[in-house]
Amino acid sequence: MSVAAADLAGDTGYAHAQGCAEPVSMTVARHIACSGRIQRVTSGENGRIVRIGTEERVFNRHQRRAIALRDGGCIIPGGGVPAGWCEIHHVTEHAHGGATHTDNGVLLCWYHHRFLDRIGWRIRMNQGVPEVMAPVWFDASMRWRAVTTSPIRLRKKVQRT
Repeated sequence: MSVAAADLAGDTGYAHAQGCAEPVSMTVARHIACSGRIQRVTSGENGRIVRIGTEERVFNRHQRRAIALRDGGCIIPGGGVPAGWCEIHHVTEHAHGGATHTDNGVLLCWYHHRFLDRIGWRIRMNQGVPEVMAPVWFDASMRWRAVTTSPIRLRKKVQRT
């Protein structure tokens, strides 16, 4: 995938995927980038490579296990998708400086990961614990709520009450 730095920063223009003759929208490019390995290569106007980044944008297997234990599955209420079928979402997008760290990753099913920005759910981290705010059509109170389907965290929550 290649995209001009100005287009990436301004979320405008198009990107180009290897092996694909037609350009793709920035939305498609973000989705591809979100689930794949990305290595940033910055080139100057004359084509000279001026900087090569690393591929530390993808969560590793140890981080995935830890996030799966914390979240249990897709964190959007009602989804019921188990951890093994989920993808890890950067709460603060990697492209906007979000770290590839357990404090910035949450489990989402394929559907919620692809359409999160369109369906109204909001996600934030509160001291390393994910919280969601439902869209008004789902919960008129619009409150932030800690979420999990992790058996360990659910048992602790029940024991506290």
